[in-house]
Amino acid sequence: MSKTDVKNEQSLRSFLADLKDNNELLEIDDQVDWNLEIGAIARRLCDIETKGTPTPAVIFNNIKDYPGGRFFTNTLASFRREAIALGMNPESKPTEIVKAFADRINTPIKPVEVDQADAACKENIVTGDDIDLLEMFPTPKWHEKDGHRYIGTYHAIIVKDPETGWTNWSLQRLGIESPNTTGMLIPRNTHCGSIYAKYEKLNKPMPMAVAIGMQPIDNIVAASGFPDQVDEVDMAGALMQEPIKQVRCETNDLMVPANAEIILEGEVLPTERHIEGPLGEYTGYYSDTRTEKPVFHVTCVTHRNNPIEQGSLEGVPVVDDHIMASVAQSGLCLNLLRDVLRIPGIKNVYFPPAATGWHMCIVSADRKGNPGQAQRISSAIWGSKLAATQNMANWVIVVEEDIDISDLNQVIWAVITRCDPERGIHIARRRSAHQLLPAVSTKERTVEHKPSSSVMIDGGFPEEWYVADKESIQPVVDWNGLDSALRTQANEVVNTNLENFKKD
Repeated sequence: MSKTDVKNEQSLRSFLADLKDNNELLEIDDQVDWNLEIGAIARRLCDIETKGTPTPAVIFNNIKDYPGGRFFTNTLASFRREAIALGMNPESKPTEIVKAFADRINTPIKPVEVDQADAACKENIVTGDDIDLLEMFPTPKWHEKDGHRYIGTYHAIIVKDPETGWTNWSLQRLGIESPNTTGMLIPRNTHCGSIYAKYEKLNKPMPMAVAIGMQPIDNIVAASGFPDQVDEVDMAGALMQEPIKQVRCETNDLMVPANAEIILEGEVLPTERHIEGPLGEYTGYYSDTRTEKPVFHVTCVTHRNNPIEQGSLEGVPVVDDHIMASVAQSGLCLNLLRDVLRIPGIKNVYFPPAATGWHMCIVSADRKGNPGQAQRISSAIWGSKLAATQNMANWVIVVEEDIDISDLNQVIWAVITRCDPERGIHIARRRSAHQLLPAVSTKERTVEHKPSSSVMIDGGFPEEWYVADKESIQPVVDWNGLDSALRTQANEVVNTNLENFKKD
């Protein structure tokens, strides 16, 4: 296939071509070990990026024990690559990317079905005893204490509601436990968990497909918090601004991305549980100890020639998932507040990657003439699908429109100088506890399912005295507020003297 064809085929390979064009792809041809070394390299690249030096995504072309095997990671571990995935300028600001996401999902686009002969994921079909996940793919062991090699860390799980026929995409971890089975974490209050509960009630196996190695948009929608009965594939089309190409599975009627690298087909039996875990998770901590969880039986594997397995290192922020979650959650929340609920004055929303991309929501809004707006915003968020399940967005900070919410220095300045803790901090008790968040004990969140709490911080001046004391609280102008001629002159002096400083 020519490079032109690859770039137009709606796949991971087309994204890799885009990364190459933007100098955002590192190819490592030295042999690396699937056991911990891939994870260590991914971790190092993420840490360098977090400290301010840009680093690329990485593909490993030479993996111990897997001749010809390839593995790709750090897919969206920077806002630059998130912008590339959305077809935007790599230098777009995080808030610009969020607005593009929020705007596009207002126009869902239905997928199209292609013939099997035109689906790259059908180039190889493996069934029965020929399936051996550990032999077929160079799945890494990411962390020393991980209980499994996790083939599912950056993928889409595809299932269908037995009552409504709604197809849901999600991202739940999959740890290999035998040649053709994986354990899987399906929190009961997720869409996938509620669908599985329906199959268990019917005492029927849940048909399931897993797509690995896709264009990033597919991963993004699978990991996002779209409402019940919304087809994620339609939202992928909205973000791509074109229909997603799908093909029917070999062993069930589920539809999967036609150009995915790897498709796993199979079923999850009702009531069956095996020991699974732990995994070094996106929270930066190992997940709960080894506990009984549902089992995915793989009955068919289809894959491209020379498939590229894809995965994501989890751990202390900032890694792949945190950037992806930041944009998706921010865009969904902005769309909710601005376009669905039409709360007045909403400017933008930002879920900081440093807060895992899931658990802190910062909202900028025009506060004038809108008393009680911070409480209205937090109540709307906590009552939505974004936060009602698993206690996402359990920290909400509302600031005024002059604050760049993607700059945490500005956010902290606003909170410290404008928030009186007694009047501006509100705790919401008895919300659901997130299954992986260690702020609540393992027993309380996984066994007893006890509720936890959330907090709203009003980082804006109180409306009633903002007007009366307006003159006394005018902030000093920042660089952008200075006279343009003064900025030009100051820039010249700074640049000249910095050059001389470097020469000395």
